[in-house]
Amino acid sequence: MKLYDFLKEKIVYIISMSVVTLLTFLIIWALNPVGGPTLALLIVVLEIIGTVLPLTFEYINKKGFYQNLILIFNSLDRKNLIAEMIIPPTFKEGIILYDIIKGSNKAMLEEINKYKFIQEEYREYMELWVHEIKTPIASSKLIAQNNKSKAMDSVCEDLEKIEAFVEQVLFYSRSNTVEKDYLIKEVNLEKLCFNVLKKSSKIFIHNKVGVEVENLDMTVFTDAKWFSFILNQILINSVKYSNKSNARIKVSAEKMENSIMLSIEDNGIGIEKSQLSRIFDKGFTGTNGRKNERSTGMGLYICKKLCGKLGLSIKAYSEYGEGTTISIIFPKSAMMDIR
Repeated sequence: MKLYDFLKEKIVYIISMSVVTLLTFLIIWALNPVGGPTLALLIVVLEIIGTVLPLTFEYINKKGFYQNLILIFNSLDRKNLIAEMIIPPTFKEGIILYDIIKGSNKAMLEEINKYKFIQEEYREYMELWVHEIKTPIASSKLIAQNNKSKAMDSVCEDLEKIEAFVEQVLFYSRSNTVEKDYLIKEVNLEKLCFNVLKKSSKIFIHNKVGVEVENLDMTVFTDAKWFSFILNQILINSVKYSNKSNARIKVSAEKMENSIMLSIEDNGIGIEKSQLSRIFDKGFTGTNGRKNERSTGMGLYICKKLCGKLGLSIKAYSEYGEGTTISIIFPKSAMMDIR
């Protein structure tokens, strides 16, 4: 609060007190009592002091409160916590403002909790739906596999795609609450990758994509279930945008100074340089995605989100027309001794 703004706010009070002081001085001067001029001057000085002192105290009090309020507000990352951080003021206007901020914050939290409850209900329903739909999908796949024919092979392929999308829905619905459903432990990267590759083997065979593995026998710390989903999504993307002739995917690992980097490299159609920085954005499909009707723009977005939750980094490198490499970095820390 600036002094000019404070005085401007108090202008009516200052003018009225100035008029009263002047009238007091003129009345005493006109009555001319004993020691008239001296008495008039003394009374004027006392009235000025009586006016200036309360204004000075009020200005200092308000200035300190509002400066502290602005300083705390600017320093907070979560602005909604301002009500919990400020010291209750001593002047009436500040008390009213303080009560309004507290009440507003309480109302906002109640509103947020209401929508969190709605979102939680929806997430639980989606998880239940996913688990329920998995049973008829598995039954249909079993029927298709036991009745071999060209038509049934096509049905089985479509069922596997449906299963992949259903799994994507499940992991996306849980992506905001990973901490409730993950277990970080020591895992063998080679074993983990081979399990995912085995699960996706039919996709590779059907699309005639060759797979190479190199230098995967390393130990990392992660959640096997969540990481398997991430790796599977990347592999599906690599197959989806593979070069139809001589398509291949290479999965390899490299030990860095403070981390282990797992790379999934393909020789597919690649990504345009101008779009590379956006491939992890929600719903972004790009030029390649628009050519492919199956693209939703969600796979890599979910991968990025889950990697963040698991403390991993994910990066993309690509040459348009040459291929793409997606790298996942497992960091080393005092708790995670990478060997």
